[in-house]
Amino acid sequence: MPLEDYTHILSELRKKLFYIAALFGAGAIFSFQLMGNVIKKIEYDMFYKLNLPGNPGSGQLVEISDSLSRMSKELIVNNPAIAQNLTRISADILNISQNINTYKPTIIFLTPLEVLMLEFKMSLIFGIIIASPLIIYYAYKGLKGRFTKIIPFKKSSVIFIILVAALLFLLGAGYSYFVMLPFFLSYIYQDAISLGVNATFSIYEFIYFIVLTTLILGFAFELPLIMTMLVHAGVTTRQTLAYYRKHAYIILLVVAAWITPDPSMFSQIMMMLPFVILYEVSLVMLRFTGK
Repeated sequence: MPLEDYTHILSELRKKLFYIAALFGAGAIFSFQLMGNVIKKIEYDMFYKLNLPGNPGSGQLVEISDSLSRMSKELIVNNPAIAQNLTRISADILNISQNINTYKPTIIFLTPLEVLMLEFKMSLIFGIIIASPLIIYYAYKGLKGRFTKIIPFKKSSVIFIILVAALLFLLGAGYSYFVMLPFFLSYIYQDAISLGVNATFSIYEFIYFIVLTTLILGFAFELPLIMTMLVHAGVTTRQTLAYYRKHAYIILLVVAAWITPDPSMFSQIMMMLPFVILYEVSLVMLRFTGK
């Protein structure tokens, strides 16, 4: 290859990297301004289910205590024994209402720069997400000739694959964020309350744990797409995947045990169940496509 060709390739690569870096930097700077609200939103989404509407809050308990106190005063003449019991119960409920906030989870920071570094790192993640469409576009343009030799997809098929990958990622991230993580945190919270201790989390470790688990589950939900592409590329067959499904389930259970934040078997099953469903759905889809 002539020297001019190498120079042209390096020039094009430098130009594309500049565009990616510019979009990444702009996205990170813009996101940094919003990270405070994002962190507050994550805290709210993870903890609001800990106080379900069916469980009375401190305000409701005070109202109940006041009602019992009024009933006690009305019954003090005709039924002093009942009135005395109501007074005692009212005092107990009032005491509970005054201490109920003590057992709410507490988010703290342990180092002076912990919050700032958390916002900075999260803004970098958002910058990568914002720049990812451009990265995917440049990667497709650069690899489309080599990629179509392995898997003869049309341009429309590649766009469809990207959309499906994005949808699967959002499904996995949504399942992690709105279903699995609130359940685990509720379990941890209730376990702490049963021991009479207050749940306290480092803000960096807490947010890092939430974001990392959400990303892992998002990428894990790409399983159907990966299986489909492996079959279309001739790496394996649907029959092979179906025959070794039990082995795959064991591997999925190990993966679930590794990434689950709670060691209980129920939590691991809750983590593994979507993988099993996705695995079986992939086999059904491959059957309909004739692969």
